[in-house]
Amino acid sequence: MQKYEIMAIVKNSLDEITAKKVCQTQILDKIKKLGGNISFEDFWGERGFAYKINKQTWGYYFLAQFELDGANLSEMKQELNLEKELVRFLISKVEKNAATPRKYSEIKAEYEAQEKKKQVENTPKEEKKSTRREKLTTIKEKESSPSPKKDDVDKKLDDIISQSSEGI
Repeated sequence: MQKYEIMAIVKNSLDEITAKKVCQTQILDKIKKLGGNISFEDFWGERGFAYKINKQTWGYYFLAQFELDGANLSEMKQELNLEKELVRFLISKVEKNAATPRKYSEIKAEYEAQEKKKQVENTPKEEKKSTRREKLTTIKEKESSPSPKKDDVDKKLDDIISQSSEGI
């Protein structure tokens, strides 16, 4: 028995509940029917595509890890290719001792908590201090660099104009 992972995309013409049922009946039940063991499953919900697939711009994503014999895997791929509700699927090998992936909802909640923490840390007082510092540094930079004298600029412009008129 080899350990595999499947990522599948279900058509967006279905509603979310029906898409979950499709994943259950067309993927998980087939794995069990072929003698496989499912160790992980996660329905991600709707996601947009990077490009259009069959004139669709989004679909329902599903991820599962399972163990199955190699001979039965080719039969499963053939059956999944015939399913009309699946837009795409990808089956890849996973190492036997690889950790079980985390649920998407857990990862999303953790990310949102980190983002809220960052927003709390960035208080308006700190933002005002940073803008004051930026203003002071730009003022100091302007003071430190000498500005060209008006007479020097006029001479350079006259030279440029005279050179261009000679070339005409």
